Amino acid sequence: MIRPPRILICYLVRNSGHHAAARAIEAEIHRLNPLAETRCLDLLETTHPTWSAIVQYAYMSTIRRTPELWEALYDNFWFDLLTRRYIRPLVQRGNSHKLWILMEAFQPNAIVCTQAHPLAVLSAYTRRQQQPVPLWGVLTDYLPHRFWYVPPADHIRYVVPTETALQRLMILGTPADNIHIFGIPIQADVLAARRKRLAPSPQRRIVVMGGSRGLGVRFATVRHLDRAKTDFTIDVVTGTNRRLRKKLLAARHKFKHPIRIRGYVQDAMALMHRASLLLGKPGGLTSAEAMAAGTPMLIIRPLPGQERGNTETLVRHGAAIHLDRDRDLPGVVDSLMDNPSLRERMRESARLLGTPNAARDIAIALLSSIPPEEAE
Repeated sequence: MIRPPRILICYLVRNSGHHAAARAIEAEIHRLNPLAETRCLDLLETTHPTWSAIVQYAYMSTIRRTPELWEALYDNFWFDLLTRRYIRPLVQRGNSHKLWILMEAFQPNAIVCTQAHPLAVLSAYTRRQQQPVPLWGVLTDYLPHRFWYVPPADHIRYVVPTETALQRLMILGTPADNIHIFGIPIQADVLAARRKRLAPSPQRRIVVMGGSRGLGVRFATVRHLDRAKTDFTIDVVTGTNRRLRKKLLAARHKFKHPIRIRGYVQDAMALMHRASLLLGKPGGLTSAEAMAAGTPMLIIRPLPGQERGNTETLVRHGAAIHLDRDRDLPGVVDSLMDNPSLRERMRESARLLGTPNAARDIAIALLSSIPPEEAE
């Protein structure tokens, strides 16, 4: 009798885009093979919880206080060389005691990583095995940074969103045969499963994604948006950003446009589909959902590093406009609202870039890469 496949899915930081992508892949695996066993976990938190907390604190502190430092270090050749020689060999050896316990207990037939660090750790681990299991690295941004690169091996595969991302990995040294262009995995069918209709709203609506960590849209951004002269409804999703939600609720009667203030939502794609525009920062999963919904983006205040690459990709494809300052919002919004043909062209560009079936395509390729295993 053939045993059901066992698949380990690793990400970094709970409730992040990496986590959302991992959950999307896990859901499609179970949809294709209900008997499959999966474990979806934050690898760094599981194996080194103290280091996980330190890394998250250091990252958030750098982004908030000295973003120019993160911009300088992100995808930097010399920083990559320094860490490759002196730091990563210590933290990405793949031989920690907790990792060995995890792998011996679960014995996965395949591994998926939606972040570069777990990929590096498990690449080192699997190379020590006599029969390495398939290892998949799934990008959750539109351009890969050099830390995604691991020495090529037959059992290591990548999933990227675009041809440009494929070429970037090839420049870093990854063979083209080891790279698949499937897209960024999102849970695009959640709404269909809930039997929600995705008919666009006849009312003009601008959805504002506030940023769960308070790093994206600010209260002043929404106030500048309210200064636009055309008619539309402002639909703000604050996520876990309680400060922004509190300020908006306190001032909601002062807005001249109708405003809807939401906290955390599970049907963000439904809001995007019904929106004329999406205003926010271009996180990988947010961008992928917007493209799948065919929603043009107004990008404000992208984070340094990965979101700069996302911004360049979306703008180059004609699916987004990048605004440098909040005070530019009223004029840009009025121009777009008065030009429905331009908005429709941006919608079409977004749809062409969107990959709503990426998670399913990844799950199919992953399951097909697992050799059958006889039960004992």
